[in-house]
Amino acid sequence: MERVQVSDVAKIKELWHEYVASVNASDLERWLAIWIEDGIQLPPDAPRRSGKAMIRAEMQLLIELFDWQMAVYPDKIQVLGEEAYAYGLYEFVITPKEGGDSMGSKGKFLTILRKQIDESWKIVIDCFNYDAPFR
Repeated sequence: MERVQVSDVAKIKELWHEYVASVNASDLERWLAIWIEDGIQLPPDAPRRSGKAMIRAEMQLLIELFDWQMAVYPDKIQVLGEEAYAYGLYEFVITPKEGGDSMGSKGKFLTILRKQIDESWKIVIDCFNYDAPFR
């Protein structure tokens, strides 16, 4: 059991790498591929986004308008059978693609993940907040 958990933690760490790489590459479809179809995103000060279609609609404009430089730092990844959770810190800087000043923020996240039939992991629920205001 312990060997499986170590392998699963490594796969979840790879998921975070893919999360960051796809956002920084402005590749929305690649980023959405790490979500389950009926995933839920819980952003601060905004309504819940339920399902990939709603998440795509809300995130598309942000990806189209800004170049991103994001980093995710998981503090803990805990595997609980076919589900897992991860929490930690993140930070990002966005720069308007049409020019203008960059702005950024940092915050905390708590994410629930589910193991897939192919042994990969996908995001089920992603909740995050901002520790620091946009600068």
